[in-house]
Amino acid sequence: MEKAQQLPAHLNDRAGKYAQRNNGISPYDVGDVTKLFAIRERAHMLEPRFHTIVAQPGLQAGQATNDQLLLLAGAQKYVRETTAGDFTVYCSP
Repeated sequence: MEKAQQLPAHLNDRAGKYAQRNNGISPYDVGDVTKLFAIRERAHMLEPRFHTIVAQPGLQAGQATNDQLLLLAGAQKYVRETTAGDFTVYCSP
């Protein structure tokens, strides 16, 4: 199964777990599971682009430790390998 088709299934699993933890409250702000799977049915015609943004306001760019930089580098590598998308980190200057 292509990644574009795997994503709706993964999101549906997460939505089900969210609803279980929150007394059946829907995790969807817009749409529902039917719309999610309608997207999956069209996935083979779509070219998804993934943009991952990490916000770390407590991290100061000029004072980041090697461990922090290695962690972010590992996250970036994982995101790029699994999604072939962009990875951006926002932090304090």
